[in-house]
Amino acid sequence: MLDRFFFDVFDHNFGGIIVIDENLRIKHMNPASEKITGFSGPEAAGKFCYEILRAKLCKDACPIKALKEGKNPGEFMADILTKDNKRRYVKTRIIHTHGYFVEIFSDITREIELEKRIKEQYIFEDIITQDRKLIEILNQFPKIAAGTVPVLFEGESGAGKEVFANAIQALSPRKEKPFVKINCASLPDTLLESELFGYKKGAFTDARKDKAGLFRAAHRGTLLLDEIGEMSLALQAKLLRAVETGEIIPLGAAKTEKVDVRILAATNKDLIDEVAKGNFREDLFYRLNVVNIEIPPLRERKNDIPLFIDFFINQFNIIQEKKVAGISRQALEILLNHRYPGNIRELRNIMEYIFIFCNEGHIQARHLPDYLRAGVMNRAGVKSGRSQDIDPAQKSYSLEKEQISDALSRARWNKKKAAEILQMDRTTLWRKMKKYNIK
Repeated sequence: MLDRFFFDVFDHNFGGIIVIDENLRIKHMNPASEKITGFSGPEAAGKFCYEILRAKLCKDACPIKALKEGKNPGEFMADILTKDNKRRYVKTRIIHTHGYFVEIFSDITREIELEKRIKEQYIFEDIITQDRKLIEILNQFPKIAAGTVPVLFEGESGAGKEVFANAIQALSPRKEKPFVKINCASLPDTLLESELFGYKKGAFTDARKDKAGLFRAAHRGTLLLDEIGEMSLALQAKLLRAVETGEIIPLGAAKTEKVDVRILAATNKDLIDEVAKGNFREDLFYRLNVVNIEIPPLRERKNDIPLFIDFFINQFNIIQEKKVAGISRQALEILLNHRYPGNIRELRNIMEYIFIFCNEGHIQARHLPDYLRAGVMNRAGVKSGRSQDIDPAQKSYSLEKEQISDALSRARWNKKKAAEILQMDRTTLWRKMKKYNIK
């Protein structure tokens, strides 16, 4: 009678509950835990808990073993793999009672995904690829992360350089220390220098008090210099000194200050070519290029596109609380044939656009942005010979206008983001908007 009472309580609890015996085998799962894990109670019964949950903790620091050793892990967060190999995050507590371990957990995946989206922070496991070259690089990440030498990430805009930098930081001994980032293209030279190295009170008219600067903010941690190729030669010389000696001189200071900072740098330019042109210091290039990680564009990783689509469907379903089941063959073919000048960032924006119009079921071609469907029609026209009936100049005019309008719409009229999607300067975007009378 009492057992039936407890099972009724378990089965009607909104959180997941798994009962595990002393041998780590599952005795009972309530419906909430079945929904979270994707495994049914009968499927899981008798199996080891780590076979069902497949969390990193199971391998690295089993909380049940900790309890057996008299330690109390308290409440902790874990990431589990569901039956269909989707990662979910759970907040968990384990109690030991009447010879059983009772794992009580709640699904916090949506909160974690929202937080990661806001902070744009991703970890090693979030790098999605089946590209052989990238997998070889990823296998070296623990060794690369363990060191202190600079790492240079090269790749087109939107290819995922910052995600890879985040992964290095997450695996490094400095992961609990500050991780400071700056886009070197976002500030004029004088402001960038003061942001990096700080200044002393009175160094210039508006310097009313001391400012530490990002090197000092990243002390004992890591500093990511994004778009390093945009930095001026004069500032490159000061950066070289900081990288080589670990010393900085704030503006207006009379003496140097020691800092312990690991440098990560990223660029969408060919720095060897920039060195040849005289735009980038050769000595700084070789100092930053100790470890070089080249990230191929998405158009060279066609096999990864379905993986990203599946990832974004799962992520946006969680964030937006929708029930999109997958993608139709026709829509997938269109996305596979696109060249993605904006790389993964563009694909993410496309998926966000799709989720405006698709709430459940499978993504169809009609849910895709107009410029993608227009590209398919243009290719079909060329194959059938119908394109000869259309004035090429007029077709090019209409397609470019449509692409710009769609990019602005997807970027919610943020011109900087739209320019990134279109892979053009903001001034070029302004000029074309005026040309096409886009308001």
